[in-house]
Amino acid sequence: MRLEQALVLNRYCLNQFGVQSFQALKQVLFPVTEGLGGDGYSHFYHVLAELKGLVIPAEALRAYDRRVMEYETRLAQARGAFTFKYFQYLALLYTELYLDRLSANPGGFLQELNAFLERLKSTDPAVRHFVPFDAVDLRRLAFFMATGSGKTLLLHTNLWQVLHYLEHGRHPEALVRRTDGSRAFDSILLVTRNEGLSQQHLGEFAKSDIDAALLIADRTGQRGLEPRVHVIEIHKLAEQASGEGVSIPLEELGAANLVFVDEGHKGTGSEAQTWKTRQEGLSQHGFLIEYSATFAQAIGATSPKRKELLLADYGKSILFDYSYRYFYTDGYGKDFRVLNLSKAREQQAFELLLGGLLVYSQQVRLYRNSRAVYRPFQVEPPRGSFSDLASTRCTRGTIA
Repeated sequence: MRLEQALVLNRYCLNQFGVQSFQALKQVLFPVTEGLGGDGYSHFYHVLAELKGLVIPAEALRAYDRRVMEYETRLAQARGAFTFKYFQYLALLYTELYLDRLSANPGGFLQELNAFLERLKSTDPAVRHFVPFDAVDLRRLAFFMATGSGKTLLLHTNLWQVLHYLEHGRHPEALVRRTDGSRAFDSILLVTRNEGLSQQHLGEFAKSDIDAALLIADRTGQRGLEPRVHVIEIHKLAEQASGEGVSIPLEELGAANLVFVDEGHKGTGSEAQTWKTRQEGLSQHGFLIEYSATFAQAIGATSPKRKELLLADYGKSILFDYSYRYFYTDGYGKDFRVLNLSKAREQQAFELLLGGLLVYSQQVRLYRNSRAVYRPFQVEPPRGSFSDLASTRCTRGTIA
């Protein structure tokens, strides 16, 4: 079974819009103008509100849309002109729906998910071995997002969404369990796979005006109105301190944390399980959100028995799927193919590399000389074209 067949939670969200596939939503949203309309709602909202079979109450959908637009405005004020793409908007709308129902009535939401799963089992053999959702499953979410699709901006907005429902939800214990019942996490942690990615995230947090610091260097909890985000590499989470100040014992961090994980896969087999167990331990009484473009590959690299368990695990936690197959068909990314290069003469490999460099240099030249012409299309600079633009993301508008 492929991961795409196992996405029960994602299919539940599609069902709430009265559709059976992501393509059905894309068909109505892709042509729609991005951003806020004159009435205070997004242009996407008006299309979704007219869908036949829509399960979400009209008032709730309006509230979700207003909040997503508020977050879009907040990002635009910090980062400059900005609007969510249709798939980013949908991912955030799914998150609003999920967090609202979880924090309003966790028991009822659990029953609703299990009733949906039972209906799926009667028609889809791929999920018949899935055990029912339990309360632990509801404390984990995942986003299956292609590289370049804006996972970082989703992470920033997801942070604000979780904090909103922690403050306003009727059942904050669905997000964090504390003996005193307080609406606060021990810490907000972002776990990355290496130091370079940690530094990249710190730069992006600064652009979004979010307080963040490396956990190794700073252990303070809050300076502004919102809790500080602490960033740490996955290999620096340890059962015991190293004695050299390069790792942090898990017990010092507690278990009531809001934990974000960016591409947190680490090796295969027992090593991968160790890292996954540590991430889940940090969020045992809190909340865990993972982001990855490679969930399917990571699951495929495990043993058959482990693969079956992970398919069920991620099938019940992946909220939104915008993996590479969707990213590519929307016109993003790069399209290239090299046939039988291993059998070619060596000079052909150099010719291929030279051709790639020539195409890249043309992209850079066009962007530098004609930036104003392409501005209405929100064209991004070619990735890594010059130092001050090296960290920018790819979009459909990248000149090819």
